[in-house]
Amino acid sequence: MGKKYISLREVGRRLGIPPSTIVYYKDKFEKYIPKEGGEGRRTRYPSEVLDIFRRIRVMFDDNWTTEQIEHELALKFNVLLNEQQLDQPFDQGTSSQNMQGLSGVLAKISDALDNQSLFRSEIRSLRDEVAALREERDKEARRQQEAVNELRREVASLRRRLSGKRGGGDIDFPPADFLAGPLVIASGGEYLGVLGKGRKHFSLQDFVQLIERKESDAVAVETSWKRQNGHWVLRICVEDSSKGRERTIVLVAKKTVTPSRNAVTEIIRLNIDGNDAPDALLLTLFRQLKTIFNG
Repeated sequence: MGKKYISLREVGRRLGIPPSTIVYYKDKFEKYIPKEGGEGRRTRYPSEVLDIFRRIRVMFDDNWTTEQIEHELALKFNVLLNEQQLDQPFDQGTSSQNMQGLSGVLAKISDALDNQSLFRSEIRSLRDEVAALREERDKEARRQQEAVNELRREVASLRRRLSGKRGGGDIDFPPADFLAGPLVIASGGEYLGVLGKGRKHFSLQDFVQLIERKESDAVAVETSWKRQNGHWVLRICVEDSSKGRERTIVLVAKKTVTPSRNAVTEIIRLNIDGNDAPDALLLTLFRQLKTIFNG
């Protein structure tokens, strides 16, 4: 079988060495690297040069001097180089001296173009890598900024709650069963609630989560609880910086036991920007909640 030949590009790919580094090794230790086919793009390299380039790489990584590397290559790969030279046909040359000079110039130009192609390929690869790193950095910066903004909103909410307290007492907060109980309104002697999928009741906790669900980062929502006259008062402040608008919602609820002996959380008052919502508006609100809860 004939010998197998490869290009410098393939050498770099197989060894994981940048093309520019392969070209540098080739130029610096050219007399120790066998080749065939003339100069420039016509040059072919036997597959055995993989061992030579690999060895050069190792010696450079180990901080060998150029003289030490040349001595090592001469001892280890001189036989391979001699065999390569013997395999090449003997050509007495029939062209003139001027023709030989022109051929040498053309070969150098071709070699330079080949090297330039390798450099451009490496530059494109490095640019793609830098672009990917920049994109990942920007994504991480946005994630961190979102986390910081969320923490700031939580801190502001806690400060507002604490600012309404006197004497350093504990923050009022409803018990878990009150928040998780079915949320209802009384209408015509009946208690009306919202039953969702899987027969799950819409609760006061679901209502708060629905209110706190922001449409955008420009909307800030703060909630605070207060125990008053045996009832729980929920105060919700919504600020939309993009529209320059603020809204205050006050919800008053109490724990109620229905005639069928079911413990529920009843809304007894809903005030929006200082105006109490009529019963008709509460019924409309619960119809909308039913649509959302079952969506």
